[in-house]
Amino acid sequence: MLRTVIVEDEPNSREHLISLVTKFCKNVKIVGEAYDVKSGYEIITKSKPDLILLDIEMPDGTGFDLLHKFSSFKFEIIFTTAFAEYAVKAFQYSAVHYLLKPIDPEELMEAIQKTEEVLKRKSMETRLNALFHNMQNQVGGKKVVLSSGNNMFVINTSEIIMCRSDKNYTQFILEDGRDIKVSKTIKEYDQMLNDNGFFRVHRQYLVNTEHIKSFDKSNGGAIYLTGNLKVPISIRKKGMVMQLLAKI
Repeated sequence: MLRTVIVEDEPNSREHLISLVTKFCKNVKIVGEAYDVKSGYEIITKSKPDLILLDIEMPDGTGFDLLHKFSSFKFEIIFTTAFAEYAVKAFQYSAVHYLLKPIDPEELMEAIQKTEEVLKRKSMETRLNALFHNMQNQVGGKKVVLSSGNNMFVINTSEIIMCRSDKNYTQFILEDGRDIKVSKTIKEYDQMLNDNGFFRVHRQYLVNTEHIKSFDKSNGGAIYLTGNLKVPISIRKKGMVMQLLAKI
């Protein structure tokens, strides 16, 4: 059972979330409720939960203010937020779980399941540091957390040469020669990175335009990247790639 604390300042929202957890998440046991930073810190310190469902905006501060009170994190966090899209990008990059209000039951169950999968890694600090960095820069995308096996890597997006699809996995090729495989589809990373200098040139390839070195128009078209990596271009993307290169 996941021992869980809910921190939510709106009584109606808190009761709604409790009812969703009770109805749809049988593996979750609610061990405490709080409505602000002060009461949240007290109940978390006392109950030592596995998981916190954490609101961001509260009367006496934010969920981030609450987290800064802890010197280390032995719990997982799922943020509940109505933040604007730019902030949601920051959550995606940092691999920190979040739920957009109004909370959907299926998304809640999925977030709980993902939480169970990563609890063994005990790496909340790594992901929160990336989140804080991206939030301070007011844009998701300076750093991205890649989870592979029992390891988590915090990577500057400028270090990524390209991403290659491998069915339900995505392979990241970095400029230092590392090759990291992550259990997410390339579609997810396309949505995450497409406004940060990345372009889907082929259904299997997402490239960092900063690392494009040359364009070969023959045989359907291909681009060469840092490290002399060659990537094919799909026929329907060829014109878009030419337009993109003209702007670089």
